Amino acid sequence: MKPRIRYLDIQALDGDSFLIRDPYGISPGLVVSSHALFLMSLMDGRRDLLDIKAEFFKATGYVIKEEEIKEFLQLLEENLLLDGEKLQRVIREEKDKGIRRMSHVFEVYPADPQEARKFLTGEEKKEKRDLLGLMVPHMDIRVAKKTYWEGYGRLKEGKESVVILGVSHYWHEMPFSVLALSMETPFGILEVRKDLIGKLQSFYNFDITHDILSYRMEHSIEFASLYVKMLYPQAKALALIVSYGDIPFLKGLAENLLRVIDKDLKHTLIISSVDLSHVGKKFGDMRSFDPSHRDRTYLNLLQNLESEEAFNLLQKDSNFTRIDGQYTNLVFSHMLRKAGIEKGELFDYSQYYERERDSIVSYTSMGF
Repeated sequence: MKPRIRYLDIQALDGDSFLIRDPYGISPGLVVSSHALFLMSLMDGRRDLLDIKAEFFKATGYVIKEEEIKEFLQLLEENLLLDGEKLQRVIREEKDKGIRRMSHVFEVYPADPQEARKFLTGEEKKEKRDLLGLMVPHMDIRVAKKTYWEGYGRLKEGKESVVILGVSHYWHEMPFSVLALSMETPFGILEVRKDLIGKLQSFYNFDITHDILSYRMEHSIEFASLYVKMLYPQAKALALIVSYGDIPFLKGLAENLLRVIDKDLKHTLIISSVDLSHVGKKFGDMRSFDPSHRDRTYLNLLQNLESEEAFNLLQKDSNFTRIDGQYTNLVFSHMLRKAGIEKGELFDYSQYYERERDSIVSYTSMGF
């Protein structure tokens, strides 16, 4: 038996206590001591109980009984903090549901289809474009509705398949994953292209649907699904979260995606659901500052589909303004270039300033 702790969020409390929180939100928090936290750190899937006992003794001088470890493991298992059978059962149950339920309804957008359409749709009519690619925000729609509609409002009818490329805001074990669930929206169920999931899986030796729990609250996928179902009621989707990877891997993913949708490309829309810079006190800076020069340098490279140059721009200085679409946009822009697109058009660029925490988030819409 080699127990393995899941990825968890840890918050120091007063005294010798720590709050262990589940980033997926599937289990309650658990308060533990520093010794218990160290014991958990030894549960990395490589040590058996004897190894754990030995390492714990070396570090603390305390001889922990095997029965104590087993009791603690049971507590962790019950709270879904251990990568064990109970967690795997939750994952199987999530997959068996077949549908990802709306998680931000009522809070961000209405559930009633007529009210939702009125909320999502801008008043100004846009010139329609036959776009293959669309970059749009995943910012709170209440804040960024104008920028959303600058992009979505220009789309022509006739798309039968939509690829949604999102950003991971929750723990993601694999470099990318695919949502194997259809998506609930106010306008009905947006079905997924299960046939394309199977084809894409054939290129990889890991389960591309493994990180299903990351999608439960993921708004970069959910907000895009609303517009897709509203604008293309009959379309089906392939939704992915791109969380990390180097240039060869990400370009390979882009090319594999093109291989699986090749015959449908004329009737396909590819969406990059991303925001741009995140600066200010909320994100760890001393104060907010205007990130527009950085954003526009990055957007100019993306507009010209210089995918590697845009990626390297952020990599060389550790992405100091925290543009969250760096991996997603490399896949997006490389797909478009390989599909024969030469250049994009910037529709809108905006910033949201949160005065209370002196912070700025920027976002854009761009068509290709």
